[in-house]
Amino acid sequence: MSFKTLRLAAAIALTAVAAQAETKHIAIASFGEHPALNQVAEGFKERMAELGHAEGTAVSYSFNHANFDRTLIPQVLAKVEAEKPALVLAITTGLNQAAVRGISDKSIPIVFASVVDPVVAGIVPDWQHGSATSTGASMMPDFDATLAYLKQVIPGIKAVGTLFNPGEDNDATNMELLTKAGEKAGIRIVGVPVEAAADLPQRVQSFAGQVDAVFLIQSNVVQTAVPIVAQVAQRIRMPLFNSVFSPDLKDQLAGFHAISYRKNGVHAADIADRILKGEKPADNAPYVPVAGDFDSYVSVKGMEAVGLPIPDALKDSPWLLK
Repeated sequence: MSFKTLRLAAAIALTAVAAQAETKHIAIASFGEHPALNQVAEGFKERMAELGHAEGTAVSYSFNHANFDRTLIPQVLAKVEAEKPALVLAITTGLNQAAVRGISDKSIPIVFASVVDPVVAGIVPDWQHGSATSTGASMMPDFDATLAYLKQVIPGIKAVGTLFNPGEDNDATNMELLTKAGEKAGIRIVGVPVEAAADLPQRVQSFAGQVDAVFLIQSNVVQTAVPIVAQVAQRIRMPLFNSVFSPDLKDQLAGFHAISYRKNGVHAADIADRILKGEKPADNAPYVPVAGDFDSYVSVKGMEAVGLPIPDALKDSPWLLK
């Protein structure tokens, strides 16, 4: 082999090593695998690619989850930190709270997603700043818009029931905001606490004769068991609406006023991009959803299942799921 050939081979090898060294690793950690939470990760990766962070060359990813078991979160975070990532995408409030406390290497930035109120959760100091290590995209609901939607779908609605876990910060924020929105809209909000999925059938049954509809907030204990809630709701002829859209449940639920989990991942990626380019988490305010981050749907079959017609004003609406 000639000296020129050797030099060329060495140059190619060095280039490959340099390219490999420039690949940044992003660790994605989630509380569990669920279609909605998976959409956050998918939206994040798609947007990162659009921003020039191509998977396999510019960035690499790992995915770890706790299978919705709080006792496994420390194990997940220990694995994530051992990977020495350039950035962590942490999905759900509880996991982010644990990550802020549990990841000891404070040089690793944490971008949160699927968090309703990061201020109440203690993840960031306020809505204008991130913390020294963390910021991200919130899923703050717009319950004024939700109740306006319900008034269109069920004219004359007076009372709305919901299920919440009193031990979850997300749920507490949701209940406070929903109650305030109800006061403004002239709708009574009936909140029923639930701490375990096994209690859901009985709790849903308690709404019979008490409310005109049930709207499910972004609660982990509830969202992981929506098919169970839907079965009971149909049995008691109660229209059920969700804050999370699931095409698999479009015939079982009356409708959805739902924030897009995929768009939440997209907004988290915009923040991650800036951090990977050198900005500090503290200088990036948490993202707050706007109207375009929500989708409204009404299920024809879901309404029929509980004996309710589609209002005339909505019969030609793009909201309809047939």
